[in-house]
Amino acid sequence: METKLQAVFSGEVAGVRINVSEICRQLGISRETFYKYRRRYREQGPPGLLERSRAPHRSPHLMAPGLEDEIVRLRKELRPDNGAQSIAWALARSGLRSPAVSTVHRALVRRGLVTPQPHKRPKSAGRRFVWPRPNDAWQIDATCWVLRDGSDAWVMDVLDDHSRLLTAARAWPGPSSAAAWDAFSRGAEAYGLPARVMSDNGSCFTGRFSFEGGNTVDFERDLAGLGIVQILSSPGHPQTCGKIERFHQTLKAWLALQPRAWTLAELQAQLDTFLAFYNLRRPHRALVGRTPAEAFSASERAVPGLPILRTHAGLRPVQRDGRVSFDDMVLNVGIWRAGGEVLVTRRDNEITIWGPEGLIQRQRVDPTKRNQPSGRPKGRPKGRPKERNGSP
Repeated sequence: METKLQAVFSGEVAGVRINVSEICRQLGISRETFYKYRRRYREQGPPGLLERSRAPHRSPHLMAPGLEDEIVRLRKELRPDNGAQSIAWALARSGLRSPAVSTVHRALVRRGLVTPQPHKRPKSAGRRFVWPRPNDAWQIDATCWVLRDGSDAWVMDVLDDHSRLLTAARAWPGPSSAAAWDAFSRGAEAYGLPARVMSDNGSCFTGRFSFEGGNTVDFERDLAGLGIVQILSSPGHPQTCGKIERFHQTLKAWLALQPRAWTLAELQAQLDTFLAFYNLRRPHRALVGRTPAEAFSASERAVPGLPILRTHAGLRPVQRDGRVSFDDMVLNVGIWRAGGEVLVTRRDNEITIWGPEGLIQRQRVDPTKRNQPSGRPKGRPKGRPKERNGSP
């Protein structure tokens, strides 16, 4: 359009008469626009025909450069994907006058710190359940992290469901029951015992899906001894422990900004730093701008109940030597029952064994020992012939 107008105005200057209405119709502009460009052409020549920016020369409400720099700093400090709402809360907590959340978001966009994520669900897509009090329930889970030398390390995290408080984060070579109990104990020492512990069905947390079935592992036995209810997620339903699953992303985003640790000790030092930052300084969106430590201390804590007597049972084959394996223990039921099956029931540390003929024995076991005595008097039972070569 600028080229055509230049030709028209050049002809007008040369004294050629033009039909303004016909020119405006051909160019698709109004008569006011035509005369505006003619005035600019007379004052500035051809440069006056170029389209100009409509932005104001001065914007009194534009964000101060120093405030925008602080927004960028908080974005990098809190974590790379920290949103505008959390940054606005952090500004307010530091004593600065926080602009609107939309203004903070536009500043992040201007600085190239926003990655579009159109695949994310809207806020109204679901509502998450929250336990009403601190220590009502803890969620525990392990996640893998690669060290500088390429070896795997495992981080056992424990999170309070109500307040999102990170009660413990421990670095271990693998996700074992010892790692789970170490992390749980650290959290209990600092924040008290919870009433419940939620986890998936990993072998470090439960023997629910062990080879023999019905066995228990040290972690669940120790929880029961403290009166703590263990809640296991349904297979294929990780939403039960969704908070700690989501927390792993937050932790790994922060670790990715740190120098990669060479050893478990270096990784543990980084986890200790993150725990203090996450609990005390980082405002949480799910907590409406409060830190997890503030949310944890705002309400009365729940406490566990009485020790839980665990009862379970199972059929077990009798081996050639007359022994039966149950709950990582070996029980002696007699060599004459080899090849058969017995029903073993356990309530806490009380074991009862049943055979085809009825009750075989009832005894109290020592869970610290693998081989358990039968509890029967020594020697041959009355009326039973002496055994020779493994048979009566």
